[in-house]
Amino acid sequence: MESKKNPEVDNERLRLPLIFLGFFIVGSLVTLSFSFKQEVEIVSNENEQRERTDIPEELEVIEEEKEDIVVQEIVEPEVTPPPSEEIEVKQNVDKDEPIKVETPPIDITPVEAPAPEAPIVDYPDKEAGYPGGAAAMKQFLADNIKFPEIAMELGDQGRVFIEFVVNKDGSIEQVKILRGVSREIDTEARRVVRSMPKWEPAEANGEPVRARCRIPINFILQ
Repeated sequence: MESKKNPEVDNERLRLPLIFLGFFIVGSLVTLSFSFKQEVEIVSNENEQRERTDIPEELEVIEEEKEDIVVQEIVEPEVTPPPSEEIEVKQNVDKDEPIKVETPPIDITPVEAPAPEAPIVDYPDKEAGYPGGAAAMKQFLADNIKFPEIAMELGDQGRVFIEFVVNKDGSIEQVKILRGVSREIDTEARRVVRSMPKWEPAEANGEPVRARCRIPINFILQ
């Protein structure tokens, strides 16, 4: 059998109007929620202003005074120094026996000053001479002179004039070259004169004196 719908019971016609009604209700609720938040904020702002206006000025001043920082001076307690203790200072006593240093007596004998040299007489009564005479002196020079090899290679030769002092005892000193030939020949001439035996001293008033003597020495190549 076919079922027949009652047109009065059919609700499909009401679906579209109900959907629109639902959208309307939801939109109105959303708008009411936004309007409610704004009113709350305004009311809260107004309440804050009323609270500020309701607070008397005296209370505000008191609160500001409470915020001030109170600085108190810190007084340091007086520190009394401890009683000074007397420190006993003991001197170090050296227990070792003192060392005795015995210094032997020093004999200081005065040094006798050397006797002043006798003056040199330039023109004595008797001239100083080689023992045996001039011939013996020439023989001595010929036997003892060594001609320097360098002078021989260079061909140096000539006569050397030499001066010296004969003391009272006949010894020779203060030998010097008056006129030389070369360094090697002059050195040999001085050596030979210093190696001479003692001369016979000069005399003045019958007594020996110091006197100067001058002799030539020939250096000739043969």
